[in-house]
Formats: sequence, structure tokens, C-alpha cells
Amino acid sequence: MTRHFSASHSKETQAAIRRGRPLLKAVTLACAVLSVAALTAVSLNVAAAYAGNWMEVSCENPNQSAAPNQGWTSFFAGGGNGSNNNTVCGPGSPMSAILSTNAAVAVGSEETLAYTPPSGSTLTGGQVDISLYADGYGQDASGTAIAYSPEFAYNGSNVVLQCATGQPPCSNGTNDFGGVLNLPTGRGGSFYLSAGCGGAGGQACDAGGSNGAWSLVQLWWGNFLLSSGATPSASGISGTVLSPDARGTQELTFTAADSGGPGVYTTTAQVDGKTVYSGTPDTNSGECVPVGTSGGALMFDYSQPCRASESVDLSINTATVADGHHTLKVTVEDAAQNSSVVYDSTITTDNAPADTSAPTIVAPSQVFAGAALATAPGKWSAPSAAGSIAYGYEWEDCDAQGNNCTAIAGAQNSSYTPTPSDIGHTLRFVVNASDSDGLASATSAPTGAVLASQSSLGALPGPGTGGASSGVSVGVGAANGTAASERAQLRLGVRRAITRTFARRALRLTGRLLDTSGHPIGGATLEVLQRIAGSPTLKVIRHTTTRADGDFAVRVPPGPSRLIEVTYRAFSADTVYSAEAKIEESVGAGVQLEIAPRATGSTGTIVLDGRVLGPIPSQGVVVELLVHYRGHWEPFRDPRTESSGHFQVVYQFQGGVGRFPFRAEVFGGQAAFPFTHGNSGSVDVTTN
Repeated sequence: MTRHFSASHSKETQAAIRRGRPLLKAVTLACAVLSVAALTAVSLNVAAAYAGNWMEVSCENPNQSAAPNQGWTSFFAGGGNGSNNNTVCGPGSPMSAILSTNAAVAVGSEETLAYTPPSGSTLTGGQVDISLYADGYGQDASGTAIAYSPEFAYNGSNVVLQCATGQPPCSNGTNDFGGVLNLPTGRGGSFYLSAGCGGAGGQACDAGGSNGAWSLVQLWWGNFLLSSGATPSASGISGTVLSPDARGTQELTFTAADSGGPGVYTTTAQVDGKTVYSGTPDTNSGECVPVGTSGGALMFDYSQPCRASESVDLSINTATVADGHHTLKVTVEDAAQNSSVVYDSTITTDNAPADTSAPTIVAPSQVFAGAALATAPGKWSAPSAAGSIAYGYEWEDCDAQGNNCTAIAGAQNSSYTPTPSDIGHTLRFVVNASDSDGLASATSAPTGAVLASQSSLGALPGPGTGGASSGVSVGVGAANGTAASERAQLRLGVRRAITRTFARRALRLTGRLLDTSGHPIGGATLEVLQRIAGSPTLKVIRHTTTRADGDFAVRVPPGPSRLIEVTYRAFSADTVYSAEAKIEESVGAGVQLEIAPRATGSTGTIVLDGRVLGPIPSQGVVVELLVHYRGHWEPFRDPRTESSGHFQVVYQFQGGVGRFPFRAEVFGGQAAFPFTHGNSGSVDVTTN
């Protein structure tokens, strides 16, 4: 009759119920009783891997589903009428060996069940749920039910548990036992359950006996802990991910093997310590899927659960890491959790946007000062995992032949209006496209030489000066200063184009306001305006008043790259300026870099932690990290900062010994980032 059990019962409790007898207490012989349900609950909380060990399950899984009985055989000696053995089993249906009471059984008769570990693995412990009955006897003979390990022999040192007439009771004063038996550790060999008749030669078991047997052994389930020293390996490692500047999702292929072990269970690929793939490449038709864990060891239903050799083809998305050099580490692990690093080397990735058509300047056949130029950024693409593309712009001033180009300070919009200082020069347009992984640039063809025009701003008095704008409506409102003049000129005491570092951004601006005859205009109020690079808007940031001799001095607050204008209105209600002077200020990005530790081994790992200062766009900015190696600065990673400007990268040395300087650089022209190129100081790391 089949019995059904609630999942809330332990397997030990269920075993006792299905046998129709009370639950036995823990046996103090070589066997402490522990339910598999409790064992499984404990094992699920074990964090450390039980490397070198695995477990083969027989008859019944931890969840009470059916398990096969691989590794089991049976044999007999002597025997008697109705005696037999059977290795077929399942939940509620044990395998058994029986010496039947149908007829007398001679001493020396045995029915035996044997579990043999798979080749390459050693039996090192485990648990079995068994029933032993040994009530038969005769003159100088007794039924005996014995559990042996590591070999089948009447040798007391091999006996795990024995029930027999004349022996100490197995439990509750009887020669019967039922429950979970712990196998001794470190014995190796095989495990045996034997139902036999022992005693003096020529005698027989012919009296007593319960359950229709002189002797009976049953196995309800077994969990055999096995050790394996196999070392997983790999060969034929290749694939597109190993090609220079890998982009998007690429392949890594190899053959993984576990010679003499329980088979290849998982492969793991890590880039700079970050797992990009981890899984079982081949589940071997489901046999390589654990049915549970015990003490950290994985439990399987089969003697060779995973394939001894298999082809592995991994898809690795290189866009999940920033552009540059990375360490790719591949590990193969077998079912016993033995693992080997089969590949550990450097790869390079390049997932920055790529242009499929160059930027262009939408210009007429002739370019005039004062006539705005429009642009088209070209076409760009990037792998989807690299995030959206952000654009930044730069304008460059070149010589008449389109060579020797330099950035125009503050010109970081998609459009640009040539000034008189551009006359005779050519212009070109640079697009900086960035995504989560890196930054790339593309440049337009240069324009023709910029020409003067009557509709342009005209030839101003020169660098650092300003004259009256054309079309001024004069005499409207109160006069601004003594001898106010709509034809005034502003002369500055600083250069028209200045370059400053982030750390030295404050600016003291000096100059003089004069009329056309060179006489000072005193007591005049001047406006100081700025237009931040990338912004179309001028904003008043300061006012200052000239002294009696026309001189003025004003402190301009720190800021990013920008256009600064000093302006003068001759009369308070004038709608245009009577004089203005402009300064193009280029401010380099501020970059900080710290490294820990500063000394490590030749294959040690360091953490580069840094910050880009100033206003950072929501998408962050791309930073290039460089190491000085073999006489030059070698870029190895292009992380993108957080919106706070913070970035962090883990770097592992590949065997180099010595002193290695590191630095971080930020390029100008990135979207919504109003700074030019800047870099951190050099930070030295020593390896030995």
C-alpha cells in the first residue's frame, strides 16, 4: 500500500511512518540520526564552497522526488528458497536484500547490495536511510544485517553497523534498526549492505525471524559524499573578443574538459573582476543540474553528472565596460567545485560612438565675418549597451590652407559667427560624441578663408579694445559718465584670449574708458557679461564704475570657459552699446586622482579613484586613464564619471616590476561640459 506524506514532515519522520513503526532515537553507534530535510536547510545557508567534493544521490531526492540508483549492484552467496536482492528503488520503495524464512539457510549465505563510487571519485562520507532486521537464528547460527565500508568482509574494522543475535541490541533492545546512518569519513572503497546467516560451519538459520526473513536489509535513500581531485582545463581558446578594439557583443570559444572528474559544471568570464557570464554551458540533458546541496557540496543524481568535455561558445558584451584595456579572466569549475583559471590576459574594447558620415559646415561659397555659420553633426552609431550618444562641439581657427588649427576659446556651440580676428583664416568644426563607454571625435573640412564685409562687425580698434557699434541711437536718457560719448572706446589691461587652469579661475579685469579723442570718461557705469561655452545666452555678472581718469578694475568671479564682455552705454536708455570689449577665456578641466595601494605585487590590483571638478552634466564626462610604460603614456581605460564627477576603476598589473606613474585626463568639447582639456597630477605606484 502506498502512503502519502506531508511535505512538513522530515524524511526521517516519513521513513518511520511508511515503515509502520515509531520514530527511533539517535543511535550512538557510528551513526547520528539527521533528517535530510534538516540537512538541506542547513546546507542552503552555507556560504563557502565545498571545493573538491560532490554528492551522488540514490533512490530519493531531497524534495522526495525519484532519483536513479546508479553505482549500485547486488550479489549473493549460498542463499535459500525465496531469498533475493533488488536494486530497483524510488520514494517509498526501497532496494532490498533478503534471506527468506521459506526454508532454512545455511551459515555463510548472504544477499548483498553494493554501492561503488564512480571512477575518479572517492567515497568520503555521506548518509543512508536504511532498515535492518536480523531476528533469525539456529543452533550456533544467527541472522545478521550489516553495513560495511570500505570493503565487504567480516572484519570488525570495516563494520559501520551490525544487527545480529548475540550482539548488543541495535535499538530499543532489539536486533532491528531503522533510521539515518552517517557513513564514516575517509575510508574510501565501496559501501555494502548485507543480509546473511553467520555462525559455525554446517549450521543454519532456521528459527525466529520477522518480516518474513531470517535477515533483511533495505535502503530507502542514500547521499554519498565523494571527493575528486580533478583539475578542469581548457584548450583552443579563441574568438572575436580577443581581437584588438573589440566592439559590441563578441564571442569567446574553447573546449572545456574535466578529465577523471564529475564533469564541467560551470564557466565564468570576468572583465576586471566583474562577472559578464556565469552559467552551465551544457546541462547534459538535465543530468548536470544539482538536485540540492549538502554542507556546500552539490548533489547530483548521476555517476557522471556533467560532460567530461564540451565545446563552449560564450557571448560577451564588451559594451558593459568602458573603452580601453581590460583583464579578461575565464574560470572552469567542475561538479565537485574544483576550479581552474584557464585564461587570464588583457583585451581591449572600443565602444565609443563611430561616425558613418563626417560633420559639415553649412556655408555659402564665401564666408564673411559677422555672418553666422550653421552645421550638421554627421551620422553616428554606438552599441545599444553603451548608452545614448551625447554631443559636444568645438570650433577651430586654421591658417589659410586649413592647417595649424587651434581651438577658439568659448566657441562650443553647433553654430558660430566669424569675428574680424578670423579674417584671412579658415575655420573647421569638431564634433565630440560620447556614450557610456568612451568618446570619439570627427572633424569637418575647413571653410574658405573668412572675408571682411560691410555687414560684419567691421575692423575694431584691436585686441582688447572696443569701439562704438554701428546704428547707435544716441542721446536717449541720462548721460553715463562725464563727457559721455557714443563713440567711446574701451581699452583692456588683459589679453583678448587667455588660458587658465581650473585652480586659477578668478580674474581681475582692468582697463580704461576713453572718448574718440583719448580723453577719459569718469564716473561711468560699465556692465560685465559672460556667455558660458556651449550656451547662447549672455548674462550680466558684474557692474563697475570708472574713476576720474577713466580707469576701472573689477574682479570677475570664477567660471568655466566663456566669453567675457565689458560694455558701455553712453546714455541710460540706449538700446545698444556705445563701446564693448571681449575676452575669450579658456579654462582647463580640473581632475583629481588618488590610487590605493601605492605599492603592490607584480600581479597586484590597485583602485584608481578620482573626481572631475566643476559643473558636470547629468550624463557625466569621459575620463582617459593613462600609465607611463616603456617611455610613453599609454591609455588603458576610458571610464565615464557619475553626475557628481566621481569615477573609480580597478586595475591589475600583468607582471611588470618597477615604478609606474598614472594620470587622468579629460578632453574638452564634451556635451554640456564647459571646460577645455585638463589632467590630474601624476601618481606613482611601485610594484615588486
